[in-house]
Formats: sequence, C-alpha cells, structure tokens
Amino acid sequence: MLSRLYISNYALIDFLEIQCHAGLTSITGETGAGKSIILGALSLVLGKRADTSILKNSEQKSIIEIEVIITNKYVQTLFAKHDVDFEPHTTLRREITPQGKSRAFINDTPVSLQALKEIGESLIDIHSQHHNLLLRESSFQLQVIDAAANNSELLNAYIHEYNLLLSKQKELRLFEQNMATYSSDLDYTQFRLQELKEAQLKPNELEELEQEAHILEQGEEILHLFAQAKSIFESDFGSLSGIKTLSQAFQKKAHISKQFSELSERLTQSYIELNDIAREIEILENTLDFDPAKLDAIHSRIDVLQSLLHKHKVTTISELIKEKERLQTIVDKIEHANFDSKELQESCKKQEQIVYELSKQLHDSRKQAAKKIEPQLITMLQKLGMPSVSFSIEVEYTSQYMEHGCDSIVMKFSANKHIPQQPLGEISSGGELSRVMLCLKSIISTSNSLQTIIFDEIDTGVSGEIADQMGAIMQEISKHLQVIVISHLPQIAAKAQFQFKVFKEETSNTTITKIVALNNEQRVKELAKMMSGKHITEAAIQNAKHLLGIL
Repeated sequence: MLSRLYISNYALIDFLEIQCHAGLTSITGETGAGKSIILGALSLVLGKRADTSILKNSEQKSIIEIEVIITNKYVQTLFAKHDVDFEPHTTLRREITPQGKSRAFINDTPVSLQALKEIGESLIDIHSQHHNLLLRESSFQLQVIDAAANNSELLNAYIHEYNLLLSKQKELRLFEQNMATYSSDLDYTQFRLQELKEAQLKPNELEELEQEAHILEQGEEILHLFAQAKSIFESDFGSLSGIKTLSQAFQKKAHISKQFSELSERLTQSYIELNDIAREIEILENTLDFDPAKLDAIHSRIDVLQSLLHKHKVTTISELIKEKERLQTIVDKIEHANFDSKELQESCKKQEQIVYELSKQLHDSRKQAAKKIEPQLITMLQKLGMPSVSFSIEVEYTSQYMEHGCDSIVMKFSANKHIPQQPLGEISSGGELSRVMLCLKSIISTSNSLQTIIFDEIDTGVSGEIADQMGAIMQEISKHLQVIVISHLPQIAAKAQFQFKVFKEETSNTTITKIVALNNEQRVKELAKMMSGKHITEAAIQNAKHLLGIL
C-alpha cells in the first residue's frame, strides 16, 4: 500500500508530504484547489512522461517520491525482471531537472522509465473519470473477467505457449519459403557445389602455390646462386676444409695465449654453421624442380583457384571451403525437405493442441466468472439507484488464437425496464458508466494484484442516497486493498477512516497548493462546508456529525 507521498517544486506545490494509511481515505477541497495537481505528480512517479513546464521554480529540479509496502508476490517477479533488489518497504522516486532531463529510481537504484511504469502501475491504480471509457473496450472487459476468475497463472501459461506456437509457425513458414527458393535454383546450386568439390580445395593452397611459382620463375638466377655458393665453399680460398685446418692450427697454439684458444673455438663454430648451410643449399638444389612443365601446371592451378574466388566473391580458399559447406547444407536440406517439413508441421500441431487446451480452460473459467459477476453487479447497481437494471456478459469462443485466448467478451447493460440491453461501449451516460465501473472494481478487488486504488471523482453525476451507497461500496473495497477517493460529496468523504483537505494559500508573490490531515473537529467543519458552502449552518454541522457518527 501507499504509505508516504512527497512532492517538491511541482506546479503550484512548493513542498508537500503526507503519510497514508490502510483502509479508506478521502481527499476533499474546493474546485481548483490542486487535487488534480497532486494526482498529476503521483502519475509521474508511476511512469507518466513529463516536461519542464511542471516546474514551479524553473531553476530547481522537481522531486516526487512515494513509499509503498509490498505484500504481493507477483510484484517481486517484476523487480527481478528489471534487475532491481526487492524490498518489502520500497521507495519509488522521479526527478525532473530544469534542463528537461528525467531520472527514475527504485530503492535509490537508477531504473528506466519503463521499469518504473511497470512496477508502479502494478502497485497503484489511478482511476480518473476518463478511465470509465475503458469499459467500452473489449480488452478491458476481458481483463475484468480474468481478474474475477483469478486467471493470472492460467493466462500466463497460455501466453507462453501461444508465443511458442507463433515462433514454431514462423519457423515453418521461413523453412518453406527457403525451400521454395532453394528448390528453384537446385540445378545451379548442385553445379556450383560439384565445381568446388572437384577443385579439391586445401586451406592456404593459393598462397603456397604463388610462392612456389615465384621461386620457379627465378629458376636460372637461383641455379646460378647455388653454383656460386658451391664454388665458394669448395675453393681453396675460404673453403670449408681450409677453415677446419686453420681452427686446428690455432688450437695447437692455445697454450701460448688464451686468444689463440678463443680464435680456434670461433673458427670451429663458423665451420659447423657454414657446413650446415652448404648441406641445406645442396638439399634445396636437389629438391627444387625447375621443369617448365611444372611451372605451367602451377599457373594453371592458380588460374582455377582465382576464377573460383572471383565467381563466389570471396578472397581466400578458406572462404571457398565455407561456401562449399554452405552449398552442401542447402542441397542436404532440399533432399531432406519433406522429412524436415513434416517434422516441423508435427511440432506445430502438437503446440497448437497445447494452446487449444489452455484456451478452452480459459474459456470455461471466464464463463464461470461471468455467471458469478452478473448477479453481483445487478445487486450493487440496484443499490446505486438502478432498480430495473439488467446486465449480462457474453463469452464467445472464436476458435481464433489471440494473445489472450480465443474469447470475445461483450458486456451488455440496460438501466431501464423494457429497454433492450446494449453493449457498454454504446452507453453515453457518464453517471451510469461511473457506477458500473465502481461495481466492477469492487467485484475484482479481492482478486486483483493491486494494493492501492485511487478514485478521482468517480462520484460525478450522483448525489444523496446513491452517493451514500457508492461510499459503502468503497468501504467494502477498502477491506481488501487501500482505497483513496477524491470527492466533492460529503456522503462519500464521511465514509473514510482518514480525510485530507487540499487548499490554496496566497502569499505576497505566489499561490501554493497545500494538503493537511483533518482531525474529527476539522472533518465536521469541512463536511459542513461541503453541504452548505462558505456560510456554515448549524444544520450542516449536525448533518456532518451524523455522517461521521459522532453525535
């Protein structure tokens, strides 16, 4: 429930803070005092968009903060969904800066506006007069039936399986579309695949061939280099045998000087290294085949590979190999298309059966709930000044899977005897819509996930005994959840356990909206004023006391 509301620098509000309580609370005040301003601020902390026009002082930020006590387990899943730590005593805050930037927080953790909206609206429902128009929407009527039927778990299961069905159907359609496209190009696909298979591709082959071709193209120069090296190694000057003999000679004189020993060692190392180089050159000379026919074969192979790269619009042999694998996959799919298609179709049928069974369960549950709602609503509406009212709910199974089932809901209503019922969407009377909405809210209050509901002048267009009955219904709702009602009617305001008064205060240079909690004596005066105007009469005082039950 809502336990605290704090508002600063919002419209006509400089600073405002109230502590709220469980049960029924009324908020009263003259027209234009600022009751709608308070609701507007509360809407911001529940995720409504805002701009800098709401700032009372354009140089300071506006802060709206509420504290709520959460007992609903469903709301905890929303905290997990938005990665916010759950606390039974939760704070929601909204800040609007002079630059127009908006920041949202839950338990001092920054969150998105969507997260604030989703969590906030799951806790508090603000019902203003224009919300009565929701009665005309079939989606809202469906929500009412599901709330009365406690269908949340069943509906969530249906939605999950329905989305899974859509996913499977999409997969089947995409598969069939792809198969149709692939099949039309099957011959060409097989030709391209066969061409790549016959090429016997190897990773890095092109780079290796190009390197080998480059060597063979320099054949004469390389052979001349080999001969030059051989002549150097075998000549008298600088020959390997001469270096070895010289190393041995210095070694014999090592006892004369340490430098002779070091020179001998260095000559030995040079001999070993040069001898190894000479062997490698000899092996390379014997290995390389400078046959022109081989060079022609390599050039031919390079041309083939380059042609394939160009044809398939890739740059490496590895990419060609991946293309071959892709084409092989397409051909395999086409060859197994009938089997795969049947498998996907069977999966869709099984999933559709699951969705069908859940939709029938929803339909049956809604039918039962509708039968219970009809007499309850009629009884309450009769107490609200409609003795000849008739009301019915049609729940029709359409066999068309939709996001929330297969049902079409039509609520029909007639306020007068011998007047045929008509859909709620065709009712033009605001007073009738208000009373129907209040009764529906009352019926679903015990099962709804909401913890707080705020009625903003839902009593518009009624008075006297009807207003008293509306107050009694709100009292009944407040046994199950916190109810806050903004009203101009003393009969309703008096039904509340707690009452706040909203008023304007004029200062030397501005007007400020304030709100105060009223004690019993102040409540008597406020109710009397609501009945008789500025000049409070003794009769109004007595009536106020009577309404409060303090005579």
